[in-house]
Amino acid sequence: METNVQTSQTVEIVTKKEVSLKKLLNIIGIFIFCGLALTNVTNPLPSNELTKEFLLFIGGCAIIYYILVSIYFIGELWRKVFYSSLILLSCFSLFMVFYLATNSIPH
Repeated sequence: METNVQTSQTVEIVTKKEVSLKKLLNIIGIFIFCGLALTNVTNPLPSNELTKEFLLFIGGCAIIYYILVSIYFIGELWRKVFYSSLILLSCFSLFMVFYLATNSIPH
């Protein structure tokens, strides 16, 4: 009896290109911030000054969002920077909640 030895063959597997997580987060961000800006069209603010402040707020939030997404995908050390930035932002938000609750502005 003889054994039939076969050499390995090169098999090329073709798969569909999947959307990366970074691209997905960028697309989600576009929907979030465009939707927020669209609320100004559906429910306009009473003055141009308030509209300007609202759009600046949305722009600032978008810049922070995309910077944090970019930082997250740079590398392992930068993920620690990302998580520490989120912790600082959340602590600042909680501080502002208590500060504004105790020091309200009379209208």
